[in-house]
Amino acid sequence: MSLKNKLILLIFSIGILPALIIGLVSIQNTSAALEKQSFEQIQTLRSIKAKQTTQHFIDTQNNIETLADNLSLLIEKQGLETAIVEVDPYGQSLFSRYIARHNYDDLFLLDLEGYCFYSVTQQDDCQTNLISGKYKDSGLGEVVQKTIAHSRYHMSDLAPLSPKKGASAAFIAAPVAVQGEVVVILAMQVSAASIGHIIAERSGLAGMGEADEAETLAAIAVLQTTMLTIAGIGAVLVALLAIIFADIIAKPMHILTNLIGKVAHTGDLSIRYQHLSNDETGQAGSALNMLLERQQQTISQINSLMGAVALGDFAARIQMTSNGDFKHLEQTINQSMSALEQAVQEVTRVAWAMSDGDLTQAMSNDLEGDLYNLALALKCISISVEGIVDDVRSIAKHPEQFGETVGVVGEAGVSAKQAAKLHDLMKFFNTNAEDPSKAKPKLMSQSEEIKRLIADLNG
Repeated sequence: MSLKNKLILLIFSIGILPALIIGLVSIQNTSAALEKQSFEQIQTLRSIKAKQTTQHFIDTQNNIETLADNLSLLIEKQGLETAIVEVDPYGQSLFSRYIARHNYDDLFLLDLEGYCFYSVTQQDDCQTNLISGKYKDSGLGEVVQKTIAHSRYHMSDLAPLSPKKGASAAFIAAPVAVQGEVVVILAMQVSAASIGHIIAERSGLAGMGEADEAETLAAIAVLQTTMLTIAGIGAVLVALLAIIFADIIAKPMHILTNLIGKVAHTGDLSIRYQHLSNDETGQAGSALNMLLERQQQTISQINSLMGAVALGDFAARIQMTSNGDFKHLEQTINQSMSALEQAVQEVTRVAWAMSDGDLTQAMSNDLEGDLYNLALALKCISISVEGIVDDVRSIAKHPEQFGETVGVVGEAGVSAKQAAKLHDLMKFFNTNAEDPSKAKPKLMSQSEEIKRLIADLNG
């Protein structure tokens, strides 16, 4: 993966991940807050409904107990039968009017033995015993039995009227006492519709629970859509910015990389990085330019030094301000040049001494390697020439012996040409016998001829 792609991925990740995290956390927190608010509102609604239901049952108890008190007065004043049969001009009895006004399904009157002797609607429960009859296990039978046993108000749960009828109903019962003595049991069938009406009642709340829940869900949906839209737009913007900034950052690095590659392939140290700036890339380019400049100067000085050596100038040196490996290279080359200059100076000194007839000079022993071999070879030459000079001195001191030798050799088969050369040589030695040093220059020029003649004479 290229540097540009890495930078795009990095910038995009840095830009989008925090936004996504913040967005998700915000959505979660907001949703939780809305859900909590909705839940609290629903709980409030349920509490209100529960209070309404409880109040309804309290009102129901108050109603039956009030009716029981009124019936007690009627029984005491007119008798029970009169209260039952008396009707109004519309043909309704006291009990039928009461259940119609207060929304009850039926009203029952039972004796203390549990026998139901009156029912407004004349249901199947009427004319049966609710303690021992077939409806003893019904909701009406349960509430009648408890009221007779405890002489106080009771209410049953919602339950089927009978095993054969699936409809559910609730029953309430209260004792009717005359002068403190229970004479009859009053029971009523509570309308299931009235209880359901309370539960379904929306008066003053206008469906607040359902509306709140719907509004909460809608708000959450809108929030999620908004956040997703913002996140999408943000992702596109971050991606564009990532591409732009990655190109800004990576372009100088790409140029720098190409420049280094060009130097590596062409070996041209005159190439320079031109996009200088104050940032890290610009500083790297400046450092590279300094490195290339130093390398170019070093190689240029080395080339100049080699050119000077080629012209015989061994005094040239590298002169530059450097450090590190460049400093070490400078010192090594200059030391090599110093050693070479010393060797050349030694060879020159010994050669000039030999040309002046001084064969005692020798090169310094500080030389090493091939320079040492050169000094050794020059010393061998000096020793050889010195031996020849010694022979010349010996001949110069005893010329008669050498002349006799020449005569004998001539008789032994030495050629006339060789005899002539020996004669000239003897004449030269006899002439310079008093000061053999005057013969050194000429002797040095004729050393090879002397060596050859002496070899012929001795061999």
